Amino acid sequence: MANDHKSDFIVRATETLRENPDFIAKLNVCVARILQLKKDLGLFELPYADPQLASIVGSAQDIEAARNVVRESVALLKNRNNVLPLKLTERVLFLGPTLNSTRYMGGGWNVHWQGPSENEGDEVYQGFGDTILEGVQEITGCEPLYFKGVDIDRDELIDISAIVKAAKKVDKILIGLGEKTYAGMEGKIDNLKLPPNQLDIVYTIARATHKPIVVVVVGGRPRLLERVADIADGIVQAYLPGIYGGLPIAEILYGKVNPSGRLPYTYPTTKAQVLATIWNTARGDYKLQWEFGYGIGYSHVEHTNFTLSSKLLTLARSITVSVRITNHGPYPQKELVFLFTSQPSIENKNIYPHYLRMFAKVKLRVNETKNIVFELRAEDLVFWATDSKQTIGPALVLVAINPYTQQDIKAEVTLDVGADAAFA
Repeated sequence: MANDHKSDFIVRATETLRENPDFIAKLNVCVARILQLKKDLGLFELPYADPQLASIVGSAQDIEAARNVVRESVALLKNRNNVLPLKLTERVLFLGPTLNSTRYMGGGWNVHWQGPSENEGDEVYQGFGDTILEGVQEITGCEPLYFKGVDIDRDELIDISAIVKAAKKVDKILIGLGEKTYAGMEGKIDNLKLPPNQLDIVYTIARATHKPIVVVVVGGRPRLLERVADIADGIVQAYLPGIYGGLPIAEILYGKVNPSGRLPYTYPTTKAQVLATIWNTARGDYKLQWEFGYGIGYSHVEHTNFTLSSKLLTLARSITVSVRITNHGPYPQKELVFLFTSQPSIENKNIYPHYLRMFAKVKLRVNETKNIVFELRAEDLVFWATDSKQTIGPALVLVAINPYTQQDIKAEVTLDVGADAAFA
């Protein structure tokens, strides 16, 4: 099937070039850039890696580097009644196929194109990596109470009566949801919903126990959570953290690490919102599940003293945008501060595309305050026009800091550049 897709692509590409011969010159420029980069990297002189480098694969420093990436990226999306972090004294029931598997954390292009097969399982890693359950065991010093509950892509629930019986005896329930490995066209889906059996186990446990539920989603794309988004008290987006993601995820669940990741995409509530993006956010009558850049930590960080050095932005003079952030605790926090701008679309003056212009990630001790300062230039607002030229034009520009925080930190700036200016 993969070869069929490649053949179709080649046929379509050939037809496109035949119908648009002017594209050939552009294609040659792009290919020349790639070849020049390969030359600059020395790949034509030494195309293969040094075999001696194989000895450092899986080294302690590389494993720690991989884990640090996870510590910085996992996003906490919901934390009702401070259900997280979990406490070592709490009895927790762990459910779901993604908690006890390393291959689902790696996704596609992991060992193989489509990831490890079901027959290979986790054994293909030959002891490397750690599951989320193994991470929990390392943090707590105890073997977790675990049931698989469901297969990752099958319909039936497994041992549900035993699970309900166990769930009634614990303080909290943590359920790992997600997808099997995929890449390219093999991962194409017709429905954004998570597999129904995975949603069903959340619904079943919620009806039977009324215990606090935390959901950890392992996957490389947003899948519709349906009623799980309302039922779950805590929701953690783990993405595809790699085979060494188990320990850092457990550290976040138990508060050893305060989550500081933010969503790199807009998370839809319904399939009608799949075209909602950072720059074309769906607003109005139906609310997104979470907007681009959303994420919370275990501390309350307040944004105050939002100031602009000027309300006029020109090509000759930049302005500074500053905000004061304070960590009111109870934990140290790494806080991401985003600066967004929006201005009327050329095609539709009633639409205000939403752009992330710059950001800073700041460490804050409990009760610590820091001032964050950005320099905003008119050139930062340059966009590509329909004639494939970079352009900037006069407009009112809305400048906002972390708009998802709902702290209403925004102000209007006048962009004054005269007539529309084109850039080379």
